Amino acid sequence: MLLRATVVLLVILNFGVAVWWAVRGDPGDAASLVDTGPSTLQLVGEPAAGGAGRSASVPPESLESEATAAPAATDEDMAIDTALRAADPAQCVALGPFADAPTRDEALAQLSPVAVMVAARDVGETPRGWRVWMAPLPDRAAADAMVARLLAAGFNDYYVIADGAEANGIALGRFGSEASARARAQALRDAGFDADAAPLGSTLVRYWVDATLAEGDTGDALRSRVGAARVETRDCNAQQVAG
Repeated sequence: MLLRATVVLLVILNFGVAVWWAVRGDPGDAASLVDTGPSTLQLVGEPAAGGAGRSASVPPESLESEATAAPAATDEDMAIDTALRAADPAQCVALGPFADAPTRDEALAQLSPVAVMVAARDVGETPRGWRVWMAPLPDRAAADAMVARLLAAGFNDYYVIADGAEANGIALGRFGSEASARARAQALRDAGFDADAAPLGSTLVRYWVDATLAEGDTGDALRSRVGAARVETRDCNAQQVAG
């Protein structure tokens, strides 16, 4: 009787174990029921916490939003930031004179990035006077023959140049103004003489650069930058010629 009861008990135990193994499911399901600690904030699209070693991921839309939140500076913004400001009150200077136009133009290019405004200006010196003359003839005999023709035509203001580069040329008068000299030359040409009017001495042209100073800059600084002979203060609205 005792043996039968023992056998029945073992059968019941074995059956219970078999039923338990059949209904217990995937061990991972059981692990998911284990409390892993306090709850944490989960981002949208973040995979659920399921074990150690998993890291939260941020959705691409979120990254794109952050990238476009602060737009890069535009070319216009940069131009505003780097624009030169004129001194207040406005200050203008003339730099020069330069030896020739190419040297002046080079200085103009160097000053353009550092001055508010720059401009080239050519200044011609006023000649000491004007003269009327005839170009040199082949020899003195030809010059004397030309003088005889002049006297016969009523032109008695003459001088035969004796030497130099213009030897055997004929000077026909000096005048204080260009208009008077050109009128005399025209009268001679009308009478059949090849006369011309020209300024006394060479006409000298001086080359300058006018500049409007930027805030915090000085005329001496610009002069040193381009190696100008001198710097002169200039009225920003002036139109007169500086010498």
